[in-house]
Amino acid sequence: MSAKGNNDLIFLKYAAIISLILIAAASYPVYKYASEIQIYSFAAGYGISLLNALIGYKLNTMAFGKPTKSFMVLVFGGMGIRLLIVMLILLIILVYSSLDSMSLVGSVFFFYTIFIILEIYFLQKLQGQAKKDNKITPK
Repeated sequence: MSAKGNNDLIFLKYAAIISLILIAAASYPVYKYASEIQIYSFAAGYGISLLNALIGYKLNTMAFGKPTKSFMVLVFGGMGIRLLIVMLILLIILVYSSLDSMSLVGSVFFFYTIFIILEIYFLQKLQGQAKKDNKITPK
């Protein structure tokens, strides 16, 4: 398997592990204190943020190895466009569904932050790998 495919699997594994830890930590308070609508709102917020993170990771890996200008456009432009799309999706869901707005927006914000940290971690990891691969060893 290629290094890129391996990194994709590692990213998915980390996202799954983080998700399971957060869901396990929140399961009792959510079960005890949240209504059914709030639980659906939390799940929808998680889904939106996870989809955003997966798209962001793919954009970031596509950008890696490109010239600096193209890299910046893909990473920062992609982040801005993804944020606008998330806001648009939130607006549509809030207007056309009966989900709890505070739970939905709160969970999107929380999971968005967690997954952005994961994206940054993997960008840094890819950069470290690239530096290591390009390092010239003396003969």
